[in-house]
Amino acid sequence: MNIKKNRKVKIEHFKNLVAVAFADGVLDEIENDFLLEKAEEIGLPNNEVKEIINSAEKLIFMVPINQENKEDQLADIVFMAMIDGHVHDKEYDLCLQIADKLGLSKNYLDQIIKLTKKLWIT
Repeated sequence: MNIKKNRKVKIEHFKNLVAVAFADGVLDEIENDFLLEKAEEIGLPNNEVKEIINSAEKLIFMVPINQENKEDQLADIVFMAMIDGHVHDKEYDLCLQIADKLGLSKNYLDQIIKLTKKLWIT
């Protein structure tokens, strides 16, 4: 994948995470910290991160093209939903909607949640 396309994929991934984090109309401190860590991990500059976060209410979830990116998106979204230690009903419903948009099954989502819980405990 060329550098320009790879950067675009990373920005879309980050925007999707921001959109999901802001789905309830609030970006709490824990979600914000997770987003900042993720942005650093993928190499986004601070000014771009701030710009994306400041436009959170305008962001629309975009479905990635390839399967690996879809699975990565869902895993990050589950992690963010579980950031307080639990996936609450509203968060699960949102994860399920996103899994559906990504073409991933409820069973796959449940497996990701189960795996994330195991990783969380260890």
